[in-house]
Amino acid sequence: MPRKLSSFIDGFVKYTEGKGSSALYRKWAAIFAVGAAMERKVWLRTVKGNLYANKFILLVGEAGVGKSLCTNTVYDLLRDIHSPETPLFLAPTSVTKASLIDALANAERRVIRPMEVPAINSFNSLTIIPNEFGVFLPSWEGDFMSTLTDLWDCGHYRETRRTSKLDIDIPRAQLNLFSATTPAHLTNLLPEGAWEQGFMSRIMMIYSSEVEHTDLFAQFEMDEDLHKALHLDLLDIYKMWGGLKISEDAKEGINEWAKSGGKPLPDHPKLTGYCARRVAHLLKLCMVASVAESSEGLITLDHFAEALDWMIEAETYMPDVFKSMKTGGDGRAMEECWHFVYKIFIKENAPVAEPRIVHFLQERVPAHNVMRILDVMERSQLLVKKLIGSGHGYEPKAKTSN
Repeated sequence: MPRKLSSFIDGFVKYTEGKGSSALYRKWAAIFAVGAAMERKVWLRTVKGNLYANKFILLVGEAGVGKSLCTNTVYDLLRDIHSPETPLFLAPTSVTKASLIDALANAERRVIRPMEVPAINSFNSLTIIPNEFGVFLPSWEGDFMSTLTDLWDCGHYRETRRTSKLDIDIPRAQLNLFSATTPAHLTNLLPEGAWEQGFMSRIMMIYSSEVEHTDLFAQFEMDEDLHKALHLDLLDIYKMWGGLKISEDAKEGINEWAKSGGKPLPDHPKLTGYCARRVAHLLKLCMVASVAESSEGLITLDHFAEALDWMIEAETYMPDVFKSMKTGGDGRAMEECWHFVYKIFIKENAPVAEPRIVHFLQERVPAHNVMRILDVMERSQLLVKKLIGSGHGYEPKAKTSN
C-alpha cells in the first residue's frame, strides 16, 4: 500500500503544530511512534545480531511546555491501530515490576509467514506511555531498573516467583517507553551514580524550555485528512516485516562516523554512559528515518544524515537538563528552606530548632535527602548551626536579601 505522506515524522509535526508543544518534542514523539509500531517485526542485522527500533524516550521540561500533548497524541494513534487483526499492546501507565512483566507476558504476538522458515514467528512486545514519568517510576528501585534495561535490549527474559509458583519465560521480549518529566523530579528520583548505570544510558532525554503560545480562544479544528493519513501510514508501518537493507554508501558513512569517535561527542560527565550507546541509538534512528518514509526497507545515506541530525540536535540540549536540575529539585528546596529559616529567625530573634527545619524539608524532598540537604546548607554556610537548649538550631547566614 503506497504511503499517504512523504514522511510520517513531518506529517506528525505538522498535525500537532499550534497546539502548545515545541517542534523538538513533537518530532521525537513521532520518532517514538514509528519505532513502537515496528515492534520486533522489523530489524537491522549488525555484527552483534538483530537490532530493533524500540526506544526509551523521555521528554524533559518544566510544567506547561506541552509534554502531555505529545504523549497523548502518540498514545491515541497507537491505540487506534489496535484491533484483533492488528494487535498492538499498550500497558497501564501505573505499574509495579510484577504487573509490568505480567502485561508483557500477555502481550504475545504471532506473525504467520507461510512462505518463510519458520512459518510462525512469536514474540512479546509492549508499549508504555505514561504522561508522568513519576507515575510509572515513583522511586528508584535497582531491581526494576535492571529489568527495564534487559527489556530495552530485546533479549530473553525469564522470571520465577516463589510466592505464586509462577515461571515466566519470554524468549523474545521488547519494551517501548515514552514519557515526560520535570528536571525537579529527576533530581529527587535519581540517586548518585544513576547516570553511569545501564537504564539511564538507554534513555534519550529530549529537553525543551520553549513555550509555544497559542490563542486560548481560537476555534479548535482537527485536520481530518492529515489525521487519517497518519493513521493509515502508521498502520502500514505496523504491517511491515523483515530485515532492513542498508546501502553501501550508508554503511561507509556510518562506519566512518563511528571510527572517528562519533563526533560531535557530548562532553558532559553525566552523559558518559549514554555516549557508550550512541552507535546503537543512531542505528535505531536510521531505521526510523527509513521506515517513516516508505516500506521499501532500505536505509540510505540520506537516512543516516537525517538520523544524525536528529540525534545531534537532541544532544545539544541534553546538558540543559542538568542545569535545570540544579535550579530545581534540591536547589529549589534549599532556597525555600533558607527563606523559611530566615522568616522565623527575624520574627523570633532566635535560632530555628533542627526538628522544625527537618519537618519543613520532609514535605518537599524524599526523606533520604533531608539530612543531606541540611548538611550541604551548613557546609555552604547558608545556615549556621547553633547550640540551643533543646539541642541544635540554625541561623540564616547574615544578609539582607536572597
